[in-house]
Amino acid sequence: MALFAYVGYMTNSTMKRASLLPLGFLTLLAGVMLSIASCNTTPNERKEIANREIDKLDERADQLANKTKEEAKEARAALARRKDEERIRRARGPVKGKQQQMEQELLGDYRYLSQVSADSLKDAYTHFLQQVRARKDVWTMEDWDYANGIYQRLNEREKILHGDIILRHATKIRALQAEYLALENRADLKDYQRIKKEQEGQ
Repeated sequence: MALFAYVGYMTNSTMKRASLLPLGFLTLLAGVMLSIASCNTTPNERKEIANREIDKLDERADQLANKTKEEAKEARAALARRKDEERIRRARGPVKGKQQQMEQELLGDYRYLSQVSADSLKDAYTHFLQQVRARKDVWTMEDWDYANGIYQRLNEREKILHGDIILRHATKIRALQAEYLALENRADLKDYQRIKKEQEGQ
């Protein structure tokens, strides 16, 4: 009983660091403690063995903590760079003729949104998503900026017409909105990964 009380004491002394360790290391710790309990050793020998093993686990925990801090630092740097690039694009403003070109490509006959009725708004969203799906893999982040602006205009029109849109169409519009946001998030992640890769190459 005294041995298990000692093992419990030694285990409790590492609880603050345990949250940093993966399950495999915690399993290893349990195995070490059991092996100590089964050894034909004196209490002082068992204490020395336990201290050595715990020191090893502490060292590994510190390594994992430092790695996590470094990864978090790299992630913050990548996000900051993304924001800087976005600010530069906004400050540069729209390229002449690009807005009209994107509206023509993404909205087609529905580009005059103020004239789109409640009955045809679902078709406007459908056309928009069809074009986004076809172009998303070759778009730059600047292209996504234009697409986001057009998407916001679609949503503004939806708010105006909301009370007159039949349920079947409203449900389809919600699905298309969710799809667009998923595609946009995927593009953001891809751009973030690009920046991370460029940072690693520096």
